[in-house]
Amino acid sequence: MKKLNIYIIGLLTLSVLAQSCKKDFIGVNTNPNKLDNVQPQFLFSGATVDLDDASRSQVIARYSFMNFMQYIVPDGTNANLSVKYCDPTLATGPDAGVNYYSDYYTGIGKSMNLVISNIDALPAAQASTYAELRAICVILNTYHAWRTVDIFGAMPYNQAFNPTGFPLPEYDYDYTLYKAFDSQLKQAAAVLQNPPAGQVALGNQDFFYGGDIPSWLAFVNTLRIKIALRYEKRDPANLTSVLADIQSNFKGNVISSNAQSFGVNHSQTYNDDTDDMDAILDNYDAGYAFVEFLKSTNDPRIALMVRQNDMGTNSVAYNTVLAGGDATAQAFLAQPANKVRYYGKHAFPASQDASYGLTGSGRYVTFNVGTATTQLDYLSVIQGRYYVKNGGFTNNASVSSVLSMEHTDETFPDPSTIKMRSLWLTYGETCFMMAEIAQTSGGSALGQTATQWYNAGVQASFAQYAAAGAMVGVPNASSITIGDYLSRYPYDGTLQRIYSQEWVHFLVQPEDAYAMWKRTGYPQFVNYRAGQPTTPGNIGDGSGIAYLENLWNGTENLVIPRRMGFNLSGGTVAGSTINSANFFKAITTMQSKDASYGASGLDTKGRIWWDQQ
Repeated sequence: MKKLNIYIIGLLTLSVLAQSCKKDFIGVNTNPNKLDNVQPQFLFSGATVDLDDASRSQVIARYSFMNFMQYIVPDGTNANLSVKYCDPTLATGPDAGVNYYSDYYTGIGKSMNLVISNIDALPAAQASTYAELRAICVILNTYHAWRTVDIFGAMPYNQAFNPTGFPLPEYDYDYTLYKAFDSQLKQAAAVLQNPPAGQVALGNQDFFYGGDIPSWLAFVNTLRIKIALRYEKRDPANLTSVLADIQSNFKGNVISSNAQSFGVNHSQTYNDDTDDMDAILDNYDAGYAFVEFLKSTNDPRIALMVRQNDMGTNSVAYNTVLAGGDATAQAFLAQPANKVRYYGKHAFPASQDASYGLTGSGRYVTFNVGTATTQLDYLSVIQGRYYVKNGGFTNNASVSSVLSMEHTDETFPDPSTIKMRSLWLTYGETCFMMAEIAQTSGGSALGQTATQWYNAGVQASFAQYAAAGAMVGVPNASSITIGDYLSRYPYDGTLQRIYSQEWVHFLVQPEDAYAMWKRTGYPQFVNYRAGQPTTPGNIGDGSGIAYLENLWNGTENLVIPRRMGFNLSGGTVAGSTINSANFFKAITTMQSKDASYGASGLDTKGRIWWDQQ
């Protein structure tokens, strides 16, 4: 197991590379050669094990989206809170640092095209027995291609993976690909609905649904709706058409339970090396806006989503201060405000000022206990157990900052007994999507009203986090219930209520919270200014509507990046940059299509075509 100092060096290296050397967009046009004597189902399982979370960088990169959406905030009294945001006066800016491009071309895209080509090369009678697997490969290929173009705006697709025919593939664009994706997904759904006889069963080779084809069919239909909704502002007729097709040709079959939520079950050894992956525990506090919203609505999910701070008797450090702390310590612990178990950190740079108190500072408060000092965590940490085994806690005694955070009601199961699952499209999200569609249409969607979909979504969200929390060791997860939450916060007929619940639900899908914000503008940004009569404004006002903090740096509001940086780097053969002409053509094409794209590929506050909010 690597030592913590190695992890820190690696993290610093990653932060430099994220700004100076983007993943190569060009030299990844791979030829899927036929592999003899390997059955397609085994190629499939080999390509998808630990998909998207097989490395430290893939895990840590997701935290950028959590930062954007104020689920987490970098810890420290003098933390650099500006680093993830764009200065609106500059023509370049940071981005999320995700590896979707290389993940697709050197990973899942290459692999799915390989499996498809191997199936197509089989004798017709044998190939027909792999029709379901081929359709599933099409679905995964399409999903990951869409995810890539959704945040970059352009990618080689139609000419990709064919170096003989297209050694220098041209770029395709989100504004043409969204309908191509829908067509491919519809064809795959038709195969899954009526496959040829004698299909090879996937069983344990399927890390997503264990070979359950009806769940794959529900997912692909739901994915079609999700993509169509993404482009609704550009093409509302397409969303209507997709919904009608799913209703008439697929009997309205979409994800209908938490068991059908789409995600990948990782291998037993996934994320065992918590010393390398505990950044969410060591380096980030829970976000003020997120914690205050949950507190203000008395949401039972707070115990599932946020770790308690040390201001209670399940903390050994607290008991030490309570028993032996000096007069200053005793007075501090006696204050009602300091008995609250959940506090988040402000996200905006100007908050790191004494006028914002401990919620603008670092995590710890220090007290004198006899001749020694004891630290307590005043700020809470997001519940990391959904991302890393045991939430990043480790048995490595040298990591004292981590061990000091353990509470007496926490257990840390043997990592080999924990199965991690990354979720990409859940039942809760499905319900909230359909609630939005029903509300916007003024009627119903797939036979249910906005209220019915909303209620189902809130219930699904509670059930999802309670079940997952119990599985990964969140304290008391099995005893947490929804209670009277829906009677206190029923659907009020506003889209803002739906989006607020989606934001909470998307804690383990931060990429989708980010996309929802870009698409809808919600949660909205509002001011939090210390000493002003409106402080804290709308944040945590108990209305059931969620807000984010404006990113005020004392002079101006910074802004969240709206896309990934598009950068040509590396990708050389004999000293010549590969396919640079098509790369630069892609930038100028996106700029000419929509002036809001930005001044350059690195102007990450710019927008790609679908981003019209």
